[in-house]
Amino acid sequence: MYDVSKNRSALTGPGSCPSRLSDRARLALHMLLSDLGLPLLGQQQQPHTSWRGSVRQLGLIMLLMALMWFVRLYLHYCSQWLYLQAIAVPVNKFQFHAHTVELVYQSSLLHIWEELAMLVVGPLTLNALTFLLVLIRWGCQQIFGSLPSFTSKFIMAQGVWTVLDPLAVFAVDAVLGRLTYSPDTPVGDAAKLYWHFYRVDQSGAAGVIITLFLYAVLFLLSITILSIYLLRFHNDGHMLDIFQRLTAKEGTYFLPQDLELSNQELSYIVKKAEQWRGFNGERRKVAVYDYIWTAEDPLPDSAASNNDSLREGAPLPEGETSTHVVIYTLYLSGLKQRYRHFLRQSDGAIIEVIGDMEGVHDASRVVPCPRQGSVNQREDKEVASAPHQLRKRKKLFGRSHRVEPVGGSRCDSSFALQDLNQ
Repeated sequence: MYDVSKNRSALTGPGSCPSRLSDRARLALHMLLSDLGLPLLGQQQQPHTSWRGSVRQLGLIMLLMALMWFVRLYLHYCSQWLYLQAIAVPVNKFQFHAHTVELVYQSSLLHIWEELAMLVVGPLTLNALTFLLVLIRWGCQQIFGSLPSFTSKFIMAQGVWTVLDPLAVFAVDAVLGRLTYSPDTPVGDAAKLYWHFYRVDQSGAAGVIITLFLYAVLFLLSITILSIYLLRFHNDGHMLDIFQRLTAKEGTYFLPQDLELSNQELSYIVKKAEQWRGFNGERRKVAVYDYIWTAEDPLPDSAASNNDSLREGAPLPEGETSTHVVIYTLYLSGLKQRYRHFLRQSDGAIIEVIGDMEGVHDASRVVPCPRQGSVNQREDKEVASAPHQLRKRKKLFGRSHRVEPVGGSRCDSSFALQDLNQ
């Protein structure tokens, strides 16, 4: 896998304009090769298994390109034949070959606009097919989420041949000598307008200019469709995702914390802990501690009034709440040993804690946060936790308030599950 972090400076770092452009071109080339599953230029020696995989990917791409040659070729000329049938122009010869198709018709019966349509109907048909495949790919991505990589390579091969179709037809016609006019042999697409204007005005210069203009428009159309597909849909938009992650500002994308887990996974761990039994009768119980951060009252007796309100059963104050979930192993001898513990922060992130947490088991003091607030812990074992909303995908980085607990805890697993599901 290519390390894209090395190219961050190529997109956002300082430097001269030509150097930045060359770096971006190199990055785009590496990203394209990576998307195609090919070995990267200048990469260190890979294991034999990686090279065999790259060779298989290259062979699959070459096979698809060879098959799509025939699809492009026959679709191009079949669309021209259908157009001639639609305008009631007699066709003298229509024969298929592996490298070309012989389509002979009476071009003198066509007007200038019909000859223009005859020139662009083949490439437009290919563009319509490519656009339809892109729409199908987008619809399947919305419905199924993802598709096999073979479909991405198939659409890419079709898009590439759509871009190269006018050039491929011109090359074959030039080799076969179809750029000259003959009533018994086909006339190449690139020479149709030249000979039409030559018959009418004895000069084909206007036909050459119009042909170049139409081919330029068709090239821009086909390259636009292919670029949209490669950026947004090929391999599930992998290339666009890398580019956006390299150029986005800090905090734009959701980045999970170390040892972070989902709410569903924590609920599963708690349920399994409640069902667990040891060989010697050991059991596991779950204790839940809630830590509430509230704005500090400037009055000196604010801490005492808060404790009195909690003891009297008054409603809990509004503030940021963090939940500490601890799974203990209870032995028949009365020993209680901590098995695992987790912390749900005030922003909704659930992380597994490795080692001890300073002040978690200290239940005799309150440590206020200077100029910010104080911390209180719930003591009522009968009241369920207030609902917490899981962290949104977009969050601020580096936001944390260090708190320490006071008071008791709830040690029943039913309360733990109730808190986790809220």
